[in-house]
Amino acid sequence: MTTALDTWTSGLVPLIAPEIFTDIIARVADLGVVLSPEGVVQGVFANPAFRPKDAVARFAGQAFRDTLNAESQVKFDARLAEFLAEPLHIRPIELNHKADNGMPSFPVRYSLHTIAESGKILLMGRDLRAIAEMQQQLVAAQLTLEKDYEARREHDMQFRVLMASINDAMVFVSLPSGIVKDCNPAARVLLGKQGGDLVGASLEQVLEGKGKGGLVERLVGLANENASTQMTLKTRSPARIVTLNPVLFRTGGDQAMLCRITAMAPEALKSDSLQSNLTGLYERGADAIVFVDSNGVILSANEAFMNLADVTHGQALKGRSIVDFLGRGNVDLNVMLENAARSGIMRAYTTRVTGEFGAERAVEVSTTHVQTGAEPVFALILRDISRVDSARSETQQLGEVDMQSVIELIGSQSLRDIVAKTTDVVEKMCIETAVELTSNNRVAAAEMLGLSRQSLYVKLRKYGLLKSGGDD
Repeated sequence: MTTALDTWTSGLVPLIAPEIFTDIIARVADLGVVLSPEGVVQGVFANPAFRPKDAVARFAGQAFRDTLNAESQVKFDARLAEFLAEPLHIRPIELNHKADNGMPSFPVRYSLHTIAESGKILLMGRDLRAIAEMQQQLVAAQLTLEKDYEARREHDMQFRVLMASINDAMVFVSLPSGIVKDCNPAARVLLGKQGGDLVGASLEQVLEGKGKGGLVERLVGLANENASTQMTLKTRSPARIVTLNPVLFRTGGDQAMLCRITAMAPEALKSDSLQSNLTGLYERGADAIVFVDSNGVILSANEAFMNLADVTHGQALKGRSIVDFLGRGNVDLNVMLENAARSGIMRAYTTRVTGEFGAERAVEVSTTHVQTGAEPVFALILRDISRVDSARSETQQLGEVDMQSVIELIGSQSLRDIVAKTTDVVEKMCIETAVELTSNNRVAAAEMLGLSRQSLYVKLRKYGLLKSGGDD
């Protein structure tokens, strides 16, 4: 049973003025069109926000189908015939109005309604341009994705062909895990992983690394120091000597590493035995070895130096000066490099090394001038003598004659005079030591003592030390 709550009866329908009814329809729909039973437009009203409002106003008096493009005309004729036969069960229809007077074609979704007993038809339309634009954007995005996918497939195929044609073994390693992410067939053959189980394995599982820290960390440090450097290692199975050239890069925001692995030929191993021995001495030797340029900038350093300087990784030394670790700073550097540049080598220079955390150790430095290309390189070998130095006292460095002369003054002179004499003894000793350490380089000795060159010569004459080295 139908009640007044379920439907409006004729007595309950409110009386609405024509102008108000038109406004209601215009606000409910974007576009309203009143058609005669023959399909002629008798009235048009549009939502105030409907942009082509002026253009649709010209529909009045025209056959509605003439405002549509050819495809939509066929659809409209069929749907209108259905509506006239059964007006209560007609689905909405999407029609495209053709371009007119500079107005582009635009789509509208219409619902059909019968109004009055005259047989007039009301078309209530919803503007579909926003939806159409979104669909076009989605189609364009899909086309772009498909294009990118095809380009990626082409790039991937080119990459695979290139990797397969390279004779050198190439391995891509994920950082910091050290897991092999990809490799070429040559890498599987060289590393004994022809079954494909190389991908997903750890690099340390197939290569034997020696030295402080993990293999991956050492390769990263090597790549950061110099892109052209390489490391000699041994494969685990089968056992063979190989060289690795690591290169760092970023992919997807993550750091990765490409390692080019080259097997050393047997004859190369024989001819390169000296280089291998020197490399082993550099990497695992007890003495610290540092290579610096003419300005003291560290080019490379071995594990022993990192231990001496309390540095955890080689990257912490990149671009730094050796002056940062020398007890006398630039004074030490100038003495060592100037003497080595002049004579080729400077032996047994004593100074102190200050570590990253302030710890000091006495060292004995031997400096060698190595000419490599246009820029000179200096090799510094530092030997820790802190144990020997700790057993040495300042009083032991005084000469027996000087100390005896001081002792003999007791009782014959006042304390003030004795202290003055003692000061002279210590001053003479310091000057002699500085001159000896600098290999009789008076300029360097003056800088080491914090004296001017003129003051140093005055004191050399005072203590009769000029005769040993002459005047500069």
